[in-house]
Amino acid sequence: MLQSGDRVALVACSDGLTARDRDAHARLHAVLAGLGLDVVDSPHLFVTNTPTPALRQPAPDPARAAALERFLADPEIAAVFDISGGNLVGGVLSHLDMEVVARHPTPFFGYSDLTVLVNALHARTGQVTHLWTVRNLVRSDGDAQVTRFRHSVLGTAPDLFDLEATMVRGDGMAGAVVGGNLRGVLKLAGTPWFPPVRGRILALESLNGSPDAVHAGLHQLLQIGVLAEVAGVLLGTFTALQRDHGADAPARLALEVLPPSVPLAVTRHFGHGSDSRALRIGADLRVDTS
Repeated sequence: MLQSGDRVALVACSDGLTARDRDAHARLHAVLAGLGLDVVDSPHLFVTNTPTPALRQPAPDPARAAALERFLADPEIAAVFDISGGNLVGGVLSHLDMEVVARHPTPFFGYSDLTVLVNALHARTGQVTHLWTVRNLVRSDGDAQVTRFRHSVLGTAPDLFDLEATMVRGDGMAGAVVGGNLRGVLKLAGTPWFPPVRGRILALESLNGSPDAVHAGLHQLLQIGVLAEVAGVLLGTFTALQRDHGADAPARLALEVLPPSVPLAVTRHFGHGSDSRALRIGADLRVDTS
């Protein structure tokens, strides 16, 4: 995907970074430079005073959308990594020119709230996008993540994209993957950017979702017809839910809601954890009992 000497861009399409993120951001620059990459920052990464100061915006929505479009269209930019999360990516999506994006299928990475954007880009352009944050390179599992990144993004090994999953119901599932953060997926409901789901694997994870919130979110997916069309559901980590109610809590909730014919699998290898692998949205995945 990338090679030493490539130029990559860092953007923040969701909530802006704050002063306490500056040290980690400097370390991320150093790690990426150590991997041989030339790093360019968006001018809109950190929260500044805006016309609506209650929002954690690094810049107004149109400005952040324009910055993303410029990086995607720049032939010298080999990949774009979003390093934000939170709530505000929908404002960028409202101003993003999908025709520009479709003409320039630059690899794009983001996670959490960026579930909205990685799925919207895939839905409107057909390109494979990546649900993962490059900030994992400087988090608690950073050494292992740097190794996976070197092998898979700067090389051709599957390490960063390998998911070990266990079937909970059914003999297996296969199909292109869509989804990501449960709340992010639900933000796309009713919009033109909801990803195609028929015959696909729907991957879901959550950071702070309570049992009630996860239960309600799954029922919304059932009610809008998504769960009747998928080839299977793959549950990643549900951080707060599993911490407070046990490792099998997400699967127990899902089994109450999923149609009986829909296969269910679980993995600890994607979610908000610092050891999370990357999901390739739009790429094929197979999970079975072997």
